[in-house]
Amino acid sequence: MKMLLRVTILALLVLLPKSTLAEPGKNTLPRIVSLNLCADPYLIEFAAPKQIIALTWNSHDPAQSPFATRAASYPVTGGRLEEVVEMGPDLVILSPFSMSNRRQTLHRLGIATFTVNAANEYDAAREEIIALGAAIGREAQARDYLSNLDAQMAEFDRQGISAGLLNIQRRGLTTGAGHILDDIIHRAGAQNLGRIVGDGMIAVSLEHVLMLRPDYLLMIGVPAEAIDRGTEIFAHPVLREHFPSHRRITLPANMVLCAGASTPLAVAALQDALKNQRSEIPK
Repeated sequence: MKMLLRVTILALLVLLPKSTLAEPGKNTLPRIVSLNLCADPYLIEFAAPKQIIALTWNSHDPAQSPFATRAASYPVTGGRLEEVVEMGPDLVILSPFSMSNRRQTLHRLGIATFTVNAANEYDAAREEIIALGAAIGREAQARDYLSNLDAQMAEFDRQGISAGLLNIQRRGLTTGAGHILDDIIHRAGAQNLGRIVGDGMIAVSLEHVLMLRPDYLLMIGVPAEAIDRGTEIFAHPVLREHFPSHRRITLPANMVLCAGASTPLAVAALQDALKNQRSEIPK
């Protein structure tokens, strides 16, 4: 069956001129296969249910998506080209990291594509939401969803949480300006000391960590103990001495993969963690 499908795809590529490839009718909502984890929650929220043929395979994994329970109502795809074509979509949602030859092959088969970028901040995600809504014929519903998301973001009180945070990741990396965590920390009302180090993801030494004097270390889904060479830094005696458990905050990794749908969850979790940690500081 798989070999037959490959042969069929090759035949179509050879025999069908571009001008004869079908496009979704203007009055018909396109049927969608998603190959972009960041787009999955949006499709769940504002696509018509019958539009969704399949979401990404990892949308069902709670470790990768906080929306896994809702995504479980939909089929998933492993992303192989043959499988995607066999599902018969009108539109495939891609990520910026999708291979260009995959996009070209889908286009030559008459299957439209739309790329949803992995936004690093909430404001950029807002634009992606509206663009996706227009691409799937559900712009009004996307705007309604965005209004609800904006209302959630507006509820956060940035006052009274004057704390300096430094994110420490595997192999001694931290996150500065332009990283999704920078936006989350700012919206929670705290200060990202990683901005002092640089932009994006940059290496930071133990000496630099101590010099920055953060109130808390921000960890992302990491174990309390070292489990491999990449996590040795978390159990380093210097960090243990200066940053015991009440000076460490951990956010689930599934909340910081994509800005947008999960941003209110991440900001709320960070604010709650800051309040809880402050109440646990030894007197």
